[in-house]
This record gives sequence, C-alpha cells and structure tokens, in this order.
Amino acid sequence: MNLWQLFLKLRPFVRPYRGLVIATLFLTLIGSITAQVNALTLQYAVDSINRVVEAGGGVAQGAKILIIISAILLGKEIINTAVGFGQKYYGEKLRILVSQDLAQSIIEKFLRYRLAFFSDENNQAGKLQTRIDRSIASLTRLVQIFFIDILPLFTSAAIALGLMFYANVWVGLVGLLTVPVYFWITYLQAKKLGGWRRSFRDSREQKSQGILSIINSISVIKSFNREHIEAEKQLKLQHQLTLNQMHTRQLGFAFDSGKALIEQLGVVAIIILTAFLVLNGQMTIGMIMYHVLLFNNVTAPIRSLHRIYDEMND
Repeated sequence: MNLWQLFLKLRPFVRPYRGLVIATLFLTLIGSITAQVNALTLQYAVDSINRVVEAGGGVAQGAKILIIISAILLGKEIINTAVGFGQKYYGEKLRILVSQDLAQSIIEKFLRYRLAFFSDENNQAGKLQTRIDRSIASLTRLVQIFFIDILPLFTSAAIALGLMFYANVWVGLVGLLTVPVYFWITYLQAKKLGGWRRSFRDSREQKSQGILSIINSISVIKSFNREHIEAEKQLKLQHQLTLNQMHTRQLGFAFDSGKALIEQLGVVAIIILTAFLVLNGQMTIGMIMYHVLLFNNVTAPIRSLHRIYDEMND
C-alpha cells in the first residue's frame, strides 16, 4: 500500500468532519498569504529609507515609513496568532475525533477474527497491543499532517515562488530548481531507511512480546532459575534495537547535511544574482533582501515537508 492508497482508506473516517477540513483550508490560505508580508515589508522599508537618505532626510522625514512598517508587521502578527490558534485547535479536534472512530472500527473488526488469527506467533498479545496502539497514533497523526501541516506548507511555498517569478524570472528559476533536488535527496533518504525502519519495528514488537511473556510466566521463570537466561534474551533484543536506531540516525544526519548544503548554495546563488541585477540597474537594493526572504519562505516549508515525508513513510 502506497501513501495515496492509505489516504483513500482513511477518507471515510475524515468525511464526517469535512466542516473542520474546510475551516482549516480557509485558515491555511490566509496564513500562507501573511507569511509573505515580511519580505514585501522589508523591500518597501529598504527602498523607501534609501530614498530618504539619498535626499538628505532623517528621522523626521522617515517617520511615516516607520509608522507604516510597524502597523503592517503588528497587524500581520495579530492575524498569524489567530490563524495559528485556529489551525492547531481544528487540527487537534480532527485528530481526536478520527482517533475515536479508528479505535472503535479496529475493535469491531478485531472481534470478528477467527481464533486461528490469535494463535499465530506473529499475532501474540504483546505484538498486537504494540501494533494497534502505534497504528492508531500513526494514522491519526497522518490525517493531522496532511490537513494541518502539508497543505499550509505547499501553499506558502507556491505563493513565495510565484512572487519570485513575478519580480524576476531568473531569480524564480533559481528558487524553483532547488525544490526537485531537495525532494530527490529526500526520496533517496526514505528509500535507504525503509528496510531499517521495518527491522526496527519488528524488533520493538519482539521486545514488547518478550516483556509481556516474562510478566505472564514470572512464576515459572523463578521456579527454574531462568532469570539470567530471560535477561540475556532481552539484552540481545535491546542491542538490536540500539544498532537499528544508531544506523537510522547516521543515515538521516548524512542526508540532512546534503539538503542543508543545497539550501545554502541556493541562498548564495540568489544573493549573487540579485546583486548583479542591482548593479545592472534592473533591481532596487531592497529586492536583494526581498528575494532572500522569499527564498527562505520556499525552502523552510520544503525543509519541513522532508521531515513530514520521513514521518509519513515511518
């Protein structure tokens, strides 16, 4: 099952709460627009103040500019606070309600299974409990990720890229070219980590089952003095878990370093290109910071999307 098929499976659980989804999407659009305000305000501030300074003016002449900047930024923060609260509240409400329905659905289906299912060694009590608890938490988190995290990030990045292209096509292309490279590295990371994640999950289930077996058989273990044998079994499982965790982290950090390098190279390219265009008389000085901030509005969501994509694969 791929991610799209998984979303289709989850859709019936989300459908009853489409009002929450619509409200979240509306807030997403507002939040994505306000995210670009800093870049536009900084460009206006730099160019306006530069004109005042070149004309020999001072604080008195620039007071109006400062008032406008302060009003815009304060208004943006008030809107962002309200939007952020709404997104978090509706997202958490959606997660809780879907979690409730998923849990009930699992119990109802669980009760219809044949006894042979429960006697299978892969479906021992400890393994099942771990699997069910983690599955409900993961699936409801997936719903929250899609509606509360992914959509706002995609929208914000798309608007920022659109503004970059509108200002200058070449600068927009630099920002656009960074995105597929970033996603390609993220895809490779997910592919490399897939096997290690499965191994880690299996080891965790075995450890949970081992602990449950010790608790259920403690009288037998003590009767035959098997404490050291059972402890050794658990130690081997713990060592396997530790090795999986360490290798996963090592690979993750290596890929993260590569993505950080791509992002910084993009910033350098933006600065050099915009500085050249300023010297060539095609841009104002304020446009340098304008494009750097917009590029950050593209890469910051993409950076978060890689973390979310990683979590979704997990």
